[in-house]
Amino acid sequence: MTFQTTHLKPNPTGKDRGRLGVSPAQLAAEWVDLKNTGTNAVNLTGLILKHVAYAPGAAQGHWEPVLTFTQGVLNPGQVVRVHAGQTRNHEVIRPEDRVGANFHLFSGKDEYVWNNDRGDISSLWAPGAAAPYDSAGYAPPAPDGVILVRSGNALV
Repeated sequence: MTFQTTHLKPNPTGKDRGRLGVSPAQLAAEWVDLKNTGTNAVNLTGLILKHVAYAPGAAQGHWEPVLTFTQGVLNPGQVVRVHAGQTRNHEVIRPEDRVGANFHLFSGKDEYVWNNDRGDISSLWAPGAAAPYDSAGYAPPAPDGVILVRSGNALV
């Protein structure tokens, strides 16, 4: 399939949590770009974005869903950006985090997705699949405020 991770911003600049908790704008500043790199439209319905999550104290991670696409078609060259956080008005997305994507979605939970102190992998799964059809990962630590770019199966 020609739908793949192309960019990832795992560690937005600034404090993760303030005195009042996590701000929606700070959550939305953590995101992943998924692009249709092919020549035909891609039906997103049912596709699942996952990452590697770690239970407290666990040495090994496990695949955890970030978002299941419920609908949509992505035309060739188009990018959907998935931001951390509850679905909100797009005004919470900082201007610099709006650039480069045709569509913006939210993960649906008010928590950060991507690991900062351990590496992580963005993976795309077809419904019912036992393994991802696309994955790209980065090594720790996640650099502060840097947008990682795909090179092979690495995000650097």
